[in-house]
Amino acid sequence: MTSTALPTATPADKPVRYASFWAGAWRRFRRNRLAIFGLVFVVFIIAIAVLAPVLTPYPYDKINPIQALMPPSIEHPLGTDNLGRDLLSRIMFGARPMLIVGISVNILALLVGVPLGLIAGYAGGVVDWIVSRFIDMFSALPWYLIVLFLVMVLSPSIQNMIVALAVTSWVGSARLVRGMTFSIREQDFIEATQALGLPTPRVLALHVLPQIAPLLLWSFAASIPGIVFAEAGLSFLGMGVRPPTPSWGQMLQEAAGYWQYWPHIFLVPGLMIALTVLAFQGLADGLREALDVNVNV
Repeated sequence: MTSTALPTATPADKPVRYASFWAGAWRRFRRNRLAIFGLVFVVFIIAIAVLAPVLTPYPYDKINPIQALMPPSIEHPLGTDNLGRDLLSRIMFGARPMLIVGISVNILALLVGVPLGLIAGYAGGVVDWIVSRFIDMFSALPWYLIVLFLVMVLSPSIQNMIVALAVTSWVGSARLVRGMTFSIREQDFIEATQALGLPTPRVLALHVLPQIAPLLLWSFAASIPGIVFAEAGLSFLGMGVRPPTPSWGQMLQEAAGYWQYWPHIFLVPGLMIALTVLAFQGLADGLREALDVNVNV
């Protein structure tokens, strides 16, 4: 009696395991050094903004004329401004308006732009024509002048600045969602949902919107640098955050008459604005490459 050995599984017989979409996206993202810097710096800024009341060595509005315009020292690591206020404390608290404005404006823009883009792209015809003309009208207007006008009419404040920026910021997300919806609605799985008689809101929410979600994530991050510049510019002109609440743009305006002799009060907020914009831009570029479904590395 002879025994026969059972066939052993070869590598070709083993099932091939493919990485999930998000696993592949993270692998591509972490290869981008600028994106990793952006992610680390954004997390750092958020942590500073949240923990500012605990981390700041002095109250951000504490005035001490005797110590005005002091250079960096052990007592004041970043020095003091023209009123003797600690710059480190004001820088930490100044991150709050920037993040509040950037996140709030983007959320409001998505709440307006995504539904309009979905409806226009899926319905087509007259509905798409009306929404497209609406988008073209807002795209043709000088958005910064509109924001300045609205802030002046509503009175300068962080709440009114958010509203004014949101009025013009929805256009980009609406155009992006509309174009993607046009492409997705021609896919076979959308035709299958229509053949099954599924309600249009359910098709848009459960089948179209998930396909667009990765691009919306990229759009959210890519929009923040422009809003950071807008918030800093409006605060610099006195149309944004009101004193004594600190803002990096407001700090630049306050340092305008002193920077030649005390450059630290101008360089610190300017550097923070530049690094924040660079970080969010790098994060957005990393997300764009990571979420590209045509890249398989």
